[in-house]
Amino acid sequence: MLQSPPCVGGHFSRVSPRGIVSKQSTGAPPHGHGIIGGRIGMPLLATSASSAALSVEKSLQTLGNAARLQGTHRKELEASIRKQLQLQGVELSPSPYDTAWVAMVPLRGSSQTPCFPQCVDWILQNQQDDGSWSIDGLSSSAAIKDALSSTLACVLALQRWNVGKEHIKRGLNFIGRNFSVAMDEQIDAPVGFATTFPAMLSLANGSGLELPVRQTDVDRLTHLREMEIEREAGNNSRGRKAYMAYVSEGFGGMLEWDEIMQFQRKNGSLFNCPSSTAAAVVNGHDDRALRYLNSLVSEFDGVVPTLYPLNMYCQLSMVDALEKMGISQYFVSEIKTILDTAYSSWLQRDDGIMSDITTCAMAFQLLRMNGYDVSSAGLSHVAEASDFRDSLQGYLNDTKSVLELHKASKHSLSEDELILDSIGSWSGSLLKETLSSNGVQTAPTSEEMDYALKYPFYCTLDRLDHKKNILNFDTKGSRMLKTEFKPLHANQDFLALAADDFCLSQSNYQDELNYLDGWVKENRLDQLQFARQKITYCYLSAAATVFQPELSDARISWAKTAWLTAVVDDLFDVGGSRDEVQNLMELVEKWDEHEQVGFYSEDVKIVFLAMHKTVNEISAKASALQGHDVKEYLIGSVSLSICDRCMGG
Repeated sequence: MLQSPPCVGGHFSRVSPRGIVSKQSTGAPPHGHGIIGGRIGMPLLATSASSAALSVEKSLQTLGNAARLQGTHRKELEASIRKQLQLQGVELSPSPYDTAWVAMVPLRGSSQTPCFPQCVDWILQNQQDDGSWSIDGLSSSAAIKDALSSTLACVLALQRWNVGKEHIKRGLNFIGRNFSVAMDEQIDAPVGFATTFPAMLSLANGSGLELPVRQTDVDRLTHLREMEIEREAGNNSRGRKAYMAYVSEGFGGMLEWDEIMQFQRKNGSLFNCPSSTAAAVVNGHDDRALRYLNSLVSEFDGVVPTLYPLNMYCQLSMVDALEKMGISQYFVSEIKTILDTAYSSWLQRDDGIMSDITTCAMAFQLLRMNGYDVSSAGLSHVAEASDFRDSLQGYLNDTKSVLELHKASKHSLSEDELILDSIGSWSGSLLKETLSSNGVQTAPTSEEMDYALKYPFYCTLDRLDHKKNILNFDTKGSRMLKTEFKPLHANQDFLALAADDFCLSQSNYQDELNYLDGWVKENRLDQLQFARQKITYCYLSAAATVFQPELSDARISWAKTAWLTAVVDDLFDVGGSRDEVQNLMELVEKWDEHEQVGFYSEDVKIVFLAMHKTVNEISAKASALQGHDVKEYLIGSVSLSICDRCMGG
């Protein structure tokens, strides 16, 4: 794919691998850190995690090494991610398909003049060498199918305004060479392809274009379109109507536009989708829709994304990704700002959250998990399976939205949250049906669905989840809508930092465990024949729960006290006589004056001195952190525990 020189004169002379950025952005991400193309020079990160030949541990080590081998400094990664979290506007992949439909909107009162000539200019300046209008190359048959749709739309736009004859010729040649892909129903297609692509073929024929394809092939696609329309003719569900509004450019004059405009959002768009909104302007001359397109084209200098605005979805997706991979603690301030905004939008039932099921479910999860007071009533519009089926996502069988709703249903605070119970029931059934029917093609998605069904968040250990999520992280992160859409969180920087942090944490855990092994020997605890040597077990119980790097003292304190508790327990049960137990109790009561008591045996001496030294060290650190002396409290707790154990034994 050709590389992109800078934007000149308000037009992109080529498509940047970094995507397009809203002018509202407070600044551009550091060079090469785009959310769309990712870090071009870091291919190891994208491939090593998926390598079947590597074990899980080796995969993670390879990921961590890849980041270091590429010279990516940890602070640079954190700064890059922080920059993205702070952006008010978001970086999005340009959509030739949507740009073409916007380019076809005529100037009001002058049908022979484009309303948005800058979109026409962008099309003229961004054709690929193979004749297509594609963004990230043609790496798969699905990508070719997407490019066929985008290319035909761009050809129609140029033909509409009688410009770019050579561009049209090269575009038609691309379509002719790859038309067999459009005929193959087994290849994944953009949403609405079976409706919009034949409709565009009809427009092409009607405009005088000579398509280098057999008429029988065109007729076949047209027939399939007509069969689908006839099959769904009796379907008057809201979900079907929403779908027809979403792909309205494929229906044109067949639609009742007054009914379609019921799906118009507060910003004037249909589903935040430029191509759908452009169709509304062409067919209904809606002022609000036109204002939306005007603001959009102005915002992005003539090229538009496939969905906009997406700030809330993208920001929540970033927060979700950071939390899932265990690196959210490095961005506390930025995450709080995002969640505060999301909470305000939730309370106001803003379109940015409520109009999209996936965003709504994700917001509910993140807000609840971070202590915000959000009512499950905010999900009442999808409480029943019938509610979901009546939505656009339901009509499209959008597995992503079902999965997010199922996860959200597990965040119940009481038995009275019947809405969450209902969502959990129907979404779980739907996910199981999808899995059993092999309805999900990409392995990470299937694995995520299966995992969510088996293990709700409260049944998992964070660090194991982080490991799984790092290995399954989709650096491409694209979703096929009417064209390929790449959400913001698909970023190599996230994976690089998470892998590096996980490997660093594992190294720290090993160092801490080695220290504890030394602590056992230093205090001669390994000489206690009656005691179970379980320091590794005790440490892992701490590390599995208190995993953050900055909580090293907490893990070590946990492991020491847990192990000493086990030693005392063994002393009471199997290792010590009644006199030794009594001696230990007296020593604890005297504590710093224990020399007045003396030691009944060497075993008691080892146990008490280790306990005395450890508790004093922990109390000194805790007192410094808390600003007051906690030593007597800790000693009292030890004494009470031993007394209770003695009485219970």
